[in-house]
Amino acid sequence: MPKQQFKAQADICKKSLDVLLKAIEVDPGNAEEYQAGIAYTENVMKASNAIVKAFDVVEPPKAATTKEKSEETPKDEKPKRKRKAKTSKESVPVDSEPATDETQPMVEPSVEENADLFAMFGD
Repeated sequence: MPKQQFKAQADICKKSLDVLLKAIEVDPGNAEEYQAGIAYTENVMKASNAIVKAFDVVEPPKAATTKEKSEETPKDEKPKRKRKAKTSKESVPVDSEPATDETQPMVEPSVEENADLFAMFGD
């Protein structure tokens, strides 16, 4: 969070420098005051940029630490697979009743088939 604040401060200083430079053009009588403001703003901007760099050195960005960790992991370990999300094309609706062909009549099992079934269970 503080790093972002110092980045914002550097951006504000840059805009302030532009305003001070235009003020010198518009009001040259107070150029000495504006020059003092420019010197101060430049110092604040340099300090803010230095602090941002210091944050990068002390606390590297998350993308860099993730990359370093991935290089340190042994090659034997396999990365975890990510599951694919099912799309509407992949999902197949399941009917509660199987589809029957109306052109074919239902065939009743024969008596012999029934006897074989009962014989299987010992009855």
